[in-house]
Amino acid sequence: AESSSEQQRLSEVLHLMSIEDPSLVVEETDSSTLLSGLGELHIEVTLDRIYREHGLEVMVGPPSVAYRETVKEPIETPGGLLEYDRTIGGTRLQGAVHLVISPTNPDRKASCVVLADPLVTIGSKARTFLGLNPDLTEEELLSKSDLARALIRGCQGALKRGPLKNVALANITCNIEAVDADGGLPALKALPGALQAASANAVAVTLRENKDSCVVLEPTMSLEITLPNEMVGGVLSDLNGRRGTVSDVLVGDNAQAKSLMKGEVPLAEILGYANSLRSLTGGEGTFAAEYKGHSPC
Repeated sequence: AESSSEQQRLSEVLHLMSIEDPSLVVEETDSSTLLSGLGELHIEVTLDRIYREHGLEVMVGPPSVAYRETVKEPIETPGGLLEYDRTIGGTRLQGAVHLVISPTNPDRKASCVVLADPLVTIGSKARTFLGLNPDLTEEELLSKSDLARALIRGCQGALKRGPLKNVALANITCNIEAVDADGGLPALKALPGALQAASANAVAVTLRENKDSCVVLEPTMSLEITLPNEMVGGVLSDLNGRRGTVSDVLVGDNAQAKSLMKGEVPLAEILGYANSLRSLTGGEGTFAAEYKGHSPC
């Protein structure tokens, strides 16, 4: 928005629109507002409504794609227990954490997966050291134990920054195997922040030291293109150049009939594809795209 008053109005409008449309996600920072939705057209319609219904002109940047990172195989803190020891403002933060990060979907044959948020679990040895009830779930421990909350929050925060593209991790389980501290349990109870810092550091170091075991995931779309028979070759060549794969081409029975091309393509490669397809087919081609999942890239 062009002024602080318009920015305030924009925030109010987007809040109302996100209530009407739960698939519209709004993230605001001091310098920008990020809109996430079901696709390029969804965002374009939202921006049009902001102008048409509310009279707000907004400055729009180029669309970006929601990349994620994951691990291909189990990785763990180097040397077992990894110590964190810092003095900040005269307060010593010390603790050691041993954790293992594993893929939630170990099936390497699956080329495309649906995203799931990282799962943080606390193992039996760590629970024993911290005096946590072995029968409670992590969700229950979050509300009942300051130490469990610090431990889990530290991991969750560090898992939002992967080592390859600095984006959040997905489809992984982070299991905290063991915890220790120089002052034992009393020292951690007196300063739970030390445990949060130690667990965040353990995740960050483990990911940084095992970059080769990490991979970037990008959104993949199922694509259907309807076009004249004589233009199949040109569109097929263009799609291959966009890292697309074609699974089927149904050619029309005669010269006047249209063909149907089915395949998959990374979302990043078809931003603005409507204009490209229109140019390739003289305005006679149309397409429909649907999110299928995230694939390694």
